Amino acid sequence: MSRELIEVLILAAVAVVVIGRFFSVLGQRRGSDRPEAPQQAPQPATVDAGLVPQPIPSQPSVTLPPAASVGVASILAVDPAFNPAAFVAGARSAYELIVTAFAAGDRAALGPLLSPRVFESYANAITVREAEGGKGPELVRLKTAEITEARVEDSMARIAVRFEAELAEGAHGIRETKERWTFERDTRSRDPNWRLAGVAQA
Repeated sequence: MSRELIEVLILAAVAVVVIGRFFSVLGQRRGSDRPEAPQQAPQPATVDAGLVPQPIPSQPSVTLPPAASVGVASILAVDPAFNPAAFVAGARSAYELIVTAFAAGDRAALGPLLSPRVFESYANAITVREAEGGKGPELVRLKTAEITEARVEDSMARIAVRFEAELAEGAHGIRETKERWTFERDTRSRDPNWRLAGVAQA
């Protein structure tokens, strides 16, 4: 083998080693050379709708006569949670329930809705009617309900509501009635319910 051939082989081997190391360095990326992972755009926070306080529908306002306005203010002074509009809605429901229960002679249904004195009066009227085989008036339509007076005596709040309604009384047909019902509630009691404490013609 000639000297020139040996030198060529040696140089080729050296070149292979150098090129191999060169590529090995290029093939490895240092930590600082690595491209950063693409950042995801921040996602809007999801909110559990069940945990978000929902707006409470406000009660519709009611028009009060001057005398009732003063009385309602006195009730609010001792019971800040009182809502005149909600009360009127409840009074309408109470009127319908009481008239219906009285017509049916349902003493059990009347009990929680009436004061003891009014319950006794209604129960006696039902007893007399049952003895005579008569029927009570049935509610056809409740036309209006409005607060006419309000006051607080000691801790007892009292509100008068004027009702206009149409009642069916058997052979007598349908008649219009206008009554003034007085509801009461002890503001010191935890019981939020109002009870019928008096009925008069309006």
